Amino acid sequence: MANYYGFTGDVTQKSDIDVFVPELWADGVMRYFEKNLVLKPFFDDYSSLVQGRGDILHIPTMQEVASGTKSANASVDFSANVETGIDLAIDQHKYAAKLLEDVAMVQSNEQLFDKYAQSMGYSLAKAVDVKIESLLQTLGTTQDLAANNSMSNADVETAIGTLLTNDIPKEECAFFVNPLIYADLLNSRAFVAAGVSGSTSTSAGIGFGADNAAMRTGEVGLLFGIPVFTSSLIPTTSSDGIEVGYLVHKSAIAVAVQQDIRIQSDYDVSYLGTKIVADIIYGAVITTSNHVKGIEFLNS
Repeated sequence: MANYYGFTGDVTQKSDIDVFVPELWADGVMRYFEKNLVLKPFFDDYSSLVQGRGDILHIPTMQEVASGTKSANASVDFSANVETGIDLAIDQHKYAAKLLEDVAMVQSNEQLFDKYAQSMGYSLAKAVDVKIESLLQTLGTTQDLAANNSMSNADVETAIGTLLTNDIPKEECAFFVNPLIYADLLNSRAFVAAGVSGSTSTSAGIGFGADNAAMRTGEVGLLFGIPVFTSSLIPTTSSDGIEVGYLVHKSAIAVAVQQDIRIQSDYDVSYLGTKIVADIIYGAVITTSNHVKGIEFLNS
């Protein structure tokens, strides 16, 4: 037992509590990671099938089974489909890293700690959503908008007609639009419902209604009964042929996170600071090779 001036006993030094550093940062970074995800939470998630093993997940696709008419005293005809599969490769490894020269001070200042955790969580969430947005650009079914970065009633009606023609249930779909289209929708009385006063609606408009007051991350309301999400990752350029929005079924993208956010830290005496690295391993793939599952809205 060491003796120190003014008291007796052992001093708890920074080296004694380094074990707590990864857990402290993991909670903070994960919180902001989940908060900033817009695209990933909507699509089919196969994470439970790849935890801790494998680099490729084979996802079988089932074709429609043909039906027939039964005739009296005749046997039924059996159909045989050649089924195909989609390979989901777990090939994305993203990280966010910081070198903090006085980690004890940062962790003792809740506001400053939150800012660092928010920055790292946002960086990883953005990387995941960037991958998914790049896949949405390959849906394969496109529709030119009547005006750049604007969505009219006719645009929406045409898109919903495409969904229904291809037997896509619209209740399992969502709009993902850039911020300019979102602002345009808010400015259009055809899409905005002012709300409900008691049992009486205060507006005849449709689309964004009072029942959408509790917003999810990135979700800004409903449009003809379909959720609308906005993301700054979707381009806002006015160039022709650029994807500025999507109407997509949740099965159009398959995503799997094999290793959730992991935090590792190491003290570097050369810099008198602590290196903190957060990383994530995941994969995503488009599943529309044999089926129409969404629409790309293009500037025209």
